[in-house]
Amino acid sequence: MKKTLLLLIGLSVQSCNAQTSFDLAEIRNEITTEETRAILFTLAHDDMKGRDTNSGGFYQAAAFVTNYFETHGIQPFYPAYRDSLVTDSLTAYNLVGRIGDYDPNRKTILLGAHLDHIGIKDVEGDQIFNGANDNATGSTAVLQISRYLAQHQWKQNIVVALFADEEKGLKGAYHLAERMKNEKVELAYMVNFEMIGSTLTTGENQVYITGYKLSNMANEMNAISENFIQFLPQAKEYNLFKRSDNYAFYQAFDVPAQTLSSFDFKNYDFYHKAGDEAEKLDVENMNQIIGTAAFTLANLLKNDSAIEMNLPE
Repeated sequence: MKKTLLLLIGLSVQSCNAQTSFDLAEIRNEITTEETRAILFTLAHDDMKGRDTNSGGFYQAAAFVTNYFETHGIQPFYPAYRDSLVTDSLTAYNLVGRIGDYDPNRKTILLGAHLDHIGIKDVEGDQIFNGANDNATGSTAVLQISRYLAQHQWKQNIVVALFADEEKGLKGAYHLAERMKNEKVELAYMVNFEMIGSTLTTGENQVYITGYKLSNMANEMNAISENFIQFLPQAKEYNLFKRSDNYAFYQAFDVPAQTLSSFDFKNYDFYHKAGDEAEKLDVENMNQIIGTAAFTLANLLKNDSAIEMNLPE
């Protein structure tokens, strides 16, 4: 595989306070389309063998993520970033980093995405299921957003996780959620990124949120970035809230834990198919989503916005 050289930006860590201002244009200059493309195409390359433990490709993807964390100042939350688990006799590991120091007395915000996909299948034609949209895109978002957030000091603990074995039943997320609960992590909310490489049918630079009415997360985000978060009726119909890694943290902590996605079942024909290739994705729009998400999250953190469960209707 052609080695991808990621741009190392010299960063100074700045403390955030009420006077701190985040400029969307500046964030877009830092979270570049070129880097988005480089990370996406690396994680979705044939050499990653579909990022599954059975194919061995997951470990290559994990090494790439570990190097990115180390290069860009995301510290290990666990030794060597690894939260290990065994699925079908194979050891996998969630990659878990932190931004800044961790104080157990402060509330914690978790950003996540699953790194794995379904590997190599014995089918005719292309046998490598690259999982570009599912979920190299979400993993790319977490990497770029964490790099941006690492430039600042925050009042909250910020933990970032790239999950293993989502495709085998959210097993990585369940493992980490239970571990963090046992360790008495004060989780306030979790934001998960899943399949953001296609343009939402309602428009560019938009995502929908699963479990829209369960919390005030959508409203708080839209108050910062107008119309960024959309309501997708099919999300409830297909029970999407329970079908990604956010659900494990909702179950364990009973706090807002929701997924942002732009795959709406009308705008991409390659879900869980070998044709899910990076070349088919709208990288420009994906980069817009990542930049807007970084801007939105930075302001939520700066304002120490209260993301809370809604009362049942």
